[in-house]
Amino acid sequence: MTADDLISLNEQIAGMARAGLPLDKGLESLAQEMGRGELRTVTNALADDLRAGHPLPEALARQQRQIPPYYANLVTAGVQTGKLSEVLTTLTNYARTVATTRSTVIESLLYPAIVLVAGIALFAALGICLLPVFDQIFQDFGLKLPYVTQLAFDVSRNSETVLIVGIILIGGFAFAVAAAQCTQYGREVLAQVVCRLPLIGAVIRSARLAGFCDLLGMLVEYGVPLPTAFGLAGSASSDPAIAAKAAEVEERLNQGIPLAEAFAGRGLAPDWVVWLAATGEKRSGLAAALREIAAIYRRQVDARSAILRIVLPPIVVIMTAVLITILFVTAIVTPMVSLMETLSK
Repeated sequence: MTADDLISLNEQIAGMARAGLPLDKGLESLAQEMGRGELRTVTNALADDLRAGHPLPEALARQQRQIPPYYANLVTAGVQTGKLSEVLTTLTNYARTVATTRSTVIESLLYPAIVLVAGIALFAALGICLLPVFDQIFQDFGLKLPYVTQLAFDVSRNSETVLIVGIILIGGFAFAVAAAQCTQYGREVLAQVVCRLPLIGAVIRSARLAGFCDLLGMLVEYGVPLPTAFGLAGSASSDPAIAAKAAEVEERLNQGIPLAEAFAGRGLAPDWVVWLAATGEKRSGLAAALREIAAIYRRQVDARSAILRIVLPPIVVIMTAVLITILFVTAIVTPMVSLMETLSK
């Protein structure tokens, strides 16, 4: 299920829980009004399980392929504590916050990506439309061309071949990325590469840590055991490296190791996060400390995204202008100067 689907399903269940309506009939009626899609399928399945006598947490757990495992655990905690409506409201707020953070990151990268594509298109248009004209002029005069100019003209003459090779390379890269996603090690390597990208990597890493800490804090707040909370928050993360490190912390906590020691040195989060979380646990305020950590990371995402929107597009434009200038000077201006000197003799 998408984040929007999860928000919609959660709001439906929360509304019926607050109104005291029977969930099986309510979900069945809602499913009939939905269009075809994953949300309707899951809603119908939940209604069927509830009619069959399964409790809500169990019905949610039976849909674990579509619904994140942490959702069923939080609903279980809400039912056990009598705070189901409050838990569902918190879940909605969490899902909306994660969706907003994701949109912020995407929007910060969208404009630079458009500028980059436009620059590549302009560069290709100059090579295909302009260079052949000067190529013919220089051939008519039998001018001996510099190596760089000759290379540029060779690329222009074989533009179709170059385009095919480019498509093959892009396709090969996409295939390699897709193949890497099929293994745990490959996913972790890709996540590390993305997080180390200049400017962009820091934004993505902060967004993922914000979601992890926020969900971890919510699980702890509603009484989910700490080791289980780490495992659930890690499995819900889109970063496989975070998921793997969180699983390590979960294992160490299950061995009876204190949080500060289990959390430290795992590479899951910076030292200041470990210290703040450990301090919060000692003061019986771990959930609040994790929420504050998530808020700090979200502020970092907002600040860095703003920098990306301001800094990255001019960098792309300048690089494109420099490349076009170099191409024009080396491939056209230099041979033209030589041709004019030859004609003037």
